[in-house]
Amino acid sequence: AVLIEGETGTGKELAAQAIHREYFARHDARQGKKSHPFVAVNCGAIAESLLEAELFGYEEGAFTGSRRGGRAGLFEIAHGGTLFLDEIGEMPLPLQTRLLRVLEEKEVTRVGGHQPVPVDVRVISATHCNLEEDMQQGRFRRDLFYRLSILRLQLPPLRERVADILPLAESFLKVSLAALSAPFSAALRQGLQASETVLLHYDWPGNIRELRNMMERLALFLSVEPTPDLTPQFMQLLLPELARESAKTPAPRLLTPQQALEKFNGDKTAAANYLGISRTTFWRRLKS
Repeated sequence: AVLIEGETGTGKELAAQAIHREYFARHDARQGKKSHPFVAVNCGAIAESLLEAELFGYEEGAFTGSRRGGRAGLFEIAHGGTLFLDEIGEMPLPLQTRLLRVLEEKEVTRVGGHQPVPVDVRVISATHCNLEEDMQQGRFRRDLFYRLSILRLQLPPLRERVADILPLAESFLKVSLAALSAPFSAALRQGLQASETVLLHYDWPGNIRELRNMMERLALFLSVEPTPDLTPQFMQLLLPELARESAKTPAPRLLTPQQALEKFNGDKTAAANYLGISRTTFWRRLKS
């Protein structure tokens, strides 16, 4: 079992999917390819009474409105694959007890049923909460914590991963433009690089999810014809949260024109955009 910890938006589900793919790629290389579902559920987004039926399934007549013939739960659906329990810290204590039993016994009994169903499931859980503090206050079971955290992974917030901001922004912008059938040109790449300082100024409270959403918004405007120039000023105009943060944060020392030219491999337009000056002014400063 793997426990992934980190702030909201740091990419915990993406990490879980990557672990799932890598594990079963190695598994299939040894034992032959099979179907391995990845099933995700947010434990904090479903009411306690419904979450129990969602996870463990139910038999016909288990409660008012139950489906004829009953329904398999997510543990059964994830058989042979991975069940991702997002926001595990939000799971009510009574369900924590039942979850622990399923993990220990490797079988699940549907709500209203009596016949255990064997399940072969790898469980990855995630939380933005401090589970150790929750355990001290009696909100989370210690035995379940130890069962879920055989391997613990801590995902740092985006503000502590500044080297990743520009590559992630480029990747998200490419995907967003592709969804709009628009190209990601060399000019856009240079414009994004020229806007690096604006991106690095921001604290990213929403982490990777916020960066992705911003790039999706940016793509809407960059997908039209004629394509506008992507400059720091254009980005701050469309993404005002970046402009507000830049106004509060002291500007870093800018590169000299020669250093900017080297940074952008001789591209004078990109270098001028990065410095926030016109191409004419850039030329004048370069010669002086």
